[in-house]
Formats: sequence, structure tokens, C-alpha cells
Amino acid sequence: MATPDFYLSPVDAKDAFLLTAVVERRVNESEIYNVPFAPLVQTTSRQIKLHVKVGYGSGLAPFKADNAETPIFTSTGSFVEEYMELLVLAEKDVLKQSDMIKLQSPDPMVAKTAAQDLLDKAVTLRLRNVNRTKWMAWQAAFGSLAIAYPDGVGYTIDYDLAGAKQNSTFLASHLPTTSVAWSDTTNADIIEDLYNWSKIIADDLGIDQSECMVYMRTAVFRYLKKNAGIKAELSGDNPRIITPKESEIIEILGIGGITIENGFYLEENSRTKNYFLDEGHILMTGPNTVNGQPIMEMKDGPVARVINGQIVISSNPGAVAETYINVEQVNENVRVTTSRLPQMTHAEAFLYADISP
Repeated sequence: MATPDFYLSPVDAKDAFLLTAVVERRVNESEIYNVPFAPLVQTTSRQIKLHVKVGYGSGLAPFKADNAETPIFTSTGSFVEEYMELLVLAEKDVLKQSDMIKLQSPDPMVAKTAAQDLLDKAVTLRLRNVNRTKWMAWQAAFGSLAIAYPDGVGYTIDYDLAGAKQNSTFLASHLPTTSVAWSDTTNADIIEDLYNWSKIIADDLGIDQSECMVYMRTAVFRYLKKNAGIKAELSGDNPRIITPKESEIIEILGIGGITIENGFYLEENSRTKNYFLDEGHILMTGPNTVNGQPIMEMKDGPVARVINGQIVISSNPGAVAETYINVEQVNENVRVTTSRLPQMTHAEAFLYADISP
């Protein structure tokens, strides 16, 4: 009779292909994860450095006359290295005794239906894991990530976008607030706001303002389409009354592009949506890589798996689906596990702005 492990790790090539089509959808996890500013990066370490300070000067150093002393550059502020263990993201669904009996039913239709239910559980858990990972990346991009462990212990990672501690060389805070809410489409000066905010990133990161990207919800993008200042820029001689196109808005704002982000994850045992980005803020970033290095990395580390009743450490990146037996309760668990933590390598590339003061 077939067991859950047979369906999750089939030997037959045809069954393996069908399983891949159902669970993996023939799509690499990095494509499903798709956070452009924080790609998945494999690591073999259990600890990572939270704050990485790398300086890239944007201007020219003073010219040095023959036999003259080299000018001395002085940087202010203090920097403290912090390390943290990767976070284990793991959820499971329990196969009851009745589920196990159905899986081993002599009736092929009953066994097949039970197997499909098992695969559906793995798919659901895998997608939840991906969404949780995406949520971590977005929270880090906003400047802090609050961790709540099941035992009640809490921890907050502060990436200091306000520029108070390790980012004290910021020319301005990367947590600005607009003076007029963007929902006021008549009076809000969105063009000036984005110019000033992109200039903060450009000055601190050493890039051109036109390289900045802006992420927002659909509702916020509608503010841009209705904004009086943006519509007035469409034509100086014969102003158009129609709604501006996205390409026209990007050109008027002088930025690299706009990305609509409406992603969310559902809370456990409820239909409550936790959006990655709310309607009261926007996220602005520099280019996704600086000098070949991502501005943020989602570290993907080793996980502990249960194989043939033994705990085995797996260093392969990605979400791992497995089944293991709980002998005392006479059931089997379906679990998806990852070991991850975001690492912001260029804090100066992120700006999280309040647009509804």
C-alpha cells in the first residue's frame, strides 16, 4: 500500500513528474517569491550580520597637487556589528488516522482522492511559506522587522532608516512624511515629493535620481492618475482632460519606474489579509544592485528534516516539503520548512514614505 512518503517522494518517473506538476507547478521558487530588491541567496551559515555598512562616494575627491598632502576624508558616527540566527519558518498539517486509512485503501479512487488532498496540503503550506518570506523582505525594506516566536519571546531588527545610529552619515532621514496627503489630488505636490525623496537616495547612494523605483498599492497609483499637478504637465499649451498613462507619469516624475504591489498573506485560521505594503505609504528604492551587489538579500540557509525517522540537516535552498510520523498520536505530519532572514546590504537604497499624514 502507498504511504504519504510515496506521494511526496515517488520513485516512479511518471509519478515524480506528476508530483512536480502539482506541487512545484514547474516554476522555480525564486520566480514565485519575486521580490526584486531582495533575491534569495543561499548560505551555509546559521548566523548573518544584520548591518553591513559599505560606502560608495558619489563625488570626486579634491585634486592633489604635485608633492601636496592627500586630503583626509573624515566620516562621523559609530557602527556596531550585530548578528542573528536565521529564522525557521515551518508550518504543518496533521494527517489523522482516517486520512492514513484512506491513503492505503484497496479502492484506487479512494486512495487517489486522499493522495490529492495530501498534495494540496503541501502546495498550500509551500505558498504560505513563500508569502511569509515575502512579508519579511517587505518589512525589512520599511526599516524594521518584528519577530514573534511561538514561546512568546519577541525581537525587533532595526535597520535604522532614520539615520540615528549606524546610518548616521545619511544626509536626511529615509523615513519622510509628505506635508499634504496624496489623497488630496488637488493640492498634493506629488512631483515635488518624489523629487525630494529620490534626491535623498541619490545623494546617499551615489546614483542618478532617474534610477529610483517606486512601489505602491493600486489605490495610491489612482491618486497619481488624478493628481492635478501631474495632469497639468501633460501639455503646457493644450492641457488634456484625459487620465495620464503610466509611461507619461513615470516620465513626468523623472524616475525609473513604478511597480504596483498588492500582495498579502493570510493570518492563521482566518481570512484576514496582511498586505505587504499599505495604502498609507510608498516604498522607494535605488537600483536593485549596486556595483554588482543586491541592495538586500534574503538569506536561505540549512534546515533540519526528518528522513526515515532520523533528523537530517539539508543545505539545499528552497522550501522543503516532508512527512514524518508522530508515533504517540498515530498520525503523520505534512510540513514545509525554510530557514531565512533578510540582510540589508545598502540601507541608503531604501526610503519608506508616509503619504497620508
